[in-house]
Amino acid sequence: MFLFSIDFKSPFIIIFLVGTIISFLINQILELVDFHSRIRNGSKIPEVLESVPGAYEQFSPEKLEKIVAYENEKYFMWIPYSFMTMIMVLSLVLFGFYPWVFDLSCRITGFPHSFWSLFFCYLVFSVISEIPETLLSLPFSLYKEFSIEKRFGFSNMTLKLWITDEIKSLLIGLIPLLLLSAAISFSFIYFENTWWLIVSIVLISFSLLMQVIYPKFIAPLFNKFEPLPEGELKEKLEALLVKTGFKNDGLFVMDASKRSGHSNAYFSGFGKSKRIVLYDTLIKEMSSDELVSVLGHELGHFKLKHILKKLMFSIPMIFVAMFLLYLFSKSESLYTAFGFSFDFTEAPAGSFAENLKWVQFLGITLTGFVWQSVSEILTPLGNIASRKHEYQADRYAAEICGTSEHLISGLVKLNSENLSELYPPPVYVWWNYSHPTLVQRIEALNKYSKKAGIIK
Repeated sequence: MFLFSIDFKSPFIIIFLVGTIISFLINQILELVDFHSRIRNGSKIPEVLESVPGAYEQFSPEKLEKIVAYENEKYFMWIPYSFMTMIMVLSLVLFGFYPWVFDLSCRITGFPHSFWSLFFCYLVFSVISEIPETLLSLPFSLYKEFSIEKRFGFSNMTLKLWITDEIKSLLIGLIPLLLLSAAISFSFIYFENTWWLIVSIVLISFSLLMQVIYPKFIAPLFNKFEPLPEGELKEKLEALLVKTGFKNDGLFVMDASKRSGHSNAYFSGFGKSKRIVLYDTLIKEMSSDELVSVLGHELGHFKLKHILKKLMFSIPMIFVAMFLLYLFSKSESLYTAFGFSFDFTEAPAGSFAENLKWVQFLGITLTGFVWQSVSEILTPLGNIASRKHEYQADRYAAEICGTSEHLISGLVKLNSENLSELYPPPVYVWWNYSHPTLVQRIEALNKYSKKAGIIK
């Protein structure tokens, strides 16, 4: 059906190869810079913590040593994984893995010439294409969970629970895969020139629907969610919700400690269906006032319309991305660049353009390869906006709670218990961090409190 031959003169292949290598080098350099900074400064406590009660107890010499060791362990595991990932990504393309998978998919399902044959061919191609990445990441995931996380006191996972989680995730993941594959295949056939518009609407609708379905039906398959017990903490949190006018479906405690010692809090859903979830580990670590401040920060994202702003940005971008996919996937040179050479003698007679709808899902995949190879370069842009929102949410929490003291002490505990770095280098933070560092957040809160006359 095809003859495998990579076109190394094609701009698509050139961008893919150069982008993949440059992205790899950028990450290697950044992680190495972070590693050396950690070795130099890992035993130091930032001066800004001198004014935070209990900070020196949280960051004892033993704790600082543990933070360095934890981050180093993750880094030493990441090095071989990153090398092997780059080699795998390049090898799969250069040695014709994807043309071979397409050929295999066609042999199993028949060359696409109807909705059902296209749907099953697309489905088989998608599943088999994910196997190499899954097999590569599996041993590293196991090592991280059952070696690193356990040695540093985070993981409470059992092998049985891990396997059960993986099976559940796989089965749940099949549902959107089936639905989206069917919707995309249908759009290719019956909306040849406007499928990008149809698929964009489907993706947006599905994402919004999942915001309602996930917290009520999917998350409970993995964790128990129980209403926050009556008491001082619930009274203070409910008073904060009334003060901010935040309508919700209740306060819940998640049994996060069943799997991990890491802490967090979040809310999900829309309108009155929004749920506020506190990890049980977070409740054990923090005082009620600190938890109120942490929730105040999360509510800040809502009240300052950060979520809405992200939504208003991402929705148009989905339409733009789908339209670009539509344009690129119409180019025959994209397919030939990656080694696809079609013979339509087994398909309805006609030219490539006339049979495009039967193979266009390949164009989406190949365009995705090209995009992924250069997307690393745009990482800082999203993180800059995210860090700005975090500062704003911190200020909101300080204002609504009347003090920044409890938020600062809560952040110190979170940083300490999660063994997060205190001195990541600025270039690493600028490139990789979606949140400001602990030091940056405390300095910003102190500055804002002084300016606004808020109690520190």
